[in-house]
Amino acid sequence: MVIPNRLPVIPIKQLSTYMISISALVQLVVYDDSINNKKKLESILSVCRLSIITAIGVLATGCSTIDYHVDAKTDFFSKPPVGDVVEAYVGDYMIDQGKATTMEYLTINHFIDGVAYDIPKGLYARIGSYKGTPYFAATNSSGQAIGYVAGLIDRPIALHANDKGEICVTSQSYQQASCYPASYKIDYRTVTNSQSFQQTLIYNGSVGNKINISYREFSDGTARNAFTNNVEYDMDKSNLISYKGAQLKVLNYDNTSIKFKVLKHFRSDFSLQ
Repeated sequence: MVIPNRLPVIPIKQLSTYMISISALVQLVVYDDSINNKKKLESILSVCRLSIITAIGVLATGCSTIDYHVDAKTDFFSKPPVGDVVEAYVGDYMIDQGKATTMEYLTINHFIDGVAYDIPKGLYARIGSYKGTPYFAATNSSGQAIGYVAGLIDRPIALHANDKGEICVTSQSYQQASCYPASYKIDYRTVTNSQSFQQTLIYNGSVGNKINISYREFSDGTARNAFTNNVEYDMDKSNLISYKGAQLKVLNYDNTSIKFKVLKHFRSDFSLQ
């Protein structure tokens, strides 16, 4: 059994609770042979015992905090440009407008099954830095959080990479808790996140002289159900499509594609969101 040399620190005020929990875990490990994760529980138990000793040291030495400041670039986009003539097929975006954020991300390529923490693969947004080292969120862009045994292990608050090619977990006591070998990269990405917003019109085909268009809004990369709608336009009455401020002039269409000219986007002032 390998015990990491960087341990999850347990806050002093929680020591009595942890000791009780550890006692219960001892009985669970020793007397219940049916537990599939027995070896891992034993490892966690050893980590927790040593964490108590580490916690006492923290009281005397103090701790450092992450500087929660990130320089992110917000881009506004409107596609295609006003005045362009475009052909779209069924399922294609006819117009697409919104804003997206470009910032630094940690990409973990595989699930990390650690002694104290389990780290899902995925994208982790940068949340700050400490002594020039970037720190990343404890939850990935898919909403998956770092796994740990609540009540026994200190809550994880951030991730960072060290100079050994490992991914390290930082706990709520702002101590470097555990580091694990990992396949990862750190780079800048433009992704849809909670600060992003997107509006689209999608071509759904035609029946006779009527064409069907879908309007969708996206937030956090997910379609907002309350803001998704299908609209039908009769081309015998007008060749203009207007919805939520956007305006298109239909030049030609059939059940598989549509050709149109962009006259106006949903909005010209994003501050009105």
